Amino acid sequence: MTTKQTRTKDSQEQRLAERFGALVRQRREALKLRQDDLALAANVGRRFIVELEAGKPNCQLGKALAVAAAVGLKAFKPVESSPDALLPDLPELKDEPGA
Repeated sequence: MTTKQTRTKDSQEQRLAERFGALVRQRREALKLRQDDLALAANVGRRFIVELEAGKPNCQLGKALAVAAAVGLKAFKPVESSPDALLPDLPELKDEPGA
């Protein structure tokens, strides 16, 4: 893989992590949960929630899926090679809270 391909892949992964984290945060806030409450419900640490919502890419997919399930986001099945294709059924983010 070339350096340019690696940067593109890293950039796509970062955007995916940021989108996923934003969706988790949006759902948590809609459910009126604090980060501590969500961490307890998903059996993870609060720091993990903070970093996940901030879009920090990590390799702890099991924990991320547990958090997603705790806020009612359904698991996904990767069927395409594009990282953006991993979350095809998740709603787009709204600009306004509660919209």
